[in-house]
Amino acid sequence: MSDVQRCCDRMRYAVEADDLPVSYNPKLREYGIDRTGDSGIVSQIEYCPWCGKKLPKDLRDEWFERVRQLGLDPWEVLDHPEKFPEDLLTDRWWKEAGL
Repeated sequence: MSDVQRCCDRMRYAVEADDLPVSYNPKLREYGIDRTGDSGIVSQIEYCPWCGKKLPKDLRDEWFERVRQLGLDPWEVLDHPEKFPEDLLTDRWWKEAGL
């Protein structure tokens, strides 16, 4: 979770703990609850389960739009990340854009 704004210490701990099902995807600025047993399926959350604060808006739509503007297939990132600009594989793209 590095330098992403945190809502509370409990959320920070939950995201950083390996044994808890809370996740954070920095590329998309997306928080979620991992659904155990569903092989990678994550239910997105908009509010912190502990303090109730609204979490920052995810940037999923914006990321897909930027990838498409580059003429790339967003789903190809799973099998061929080397085809994508490095900044689109991290949170750098949205931080540099001031999102």
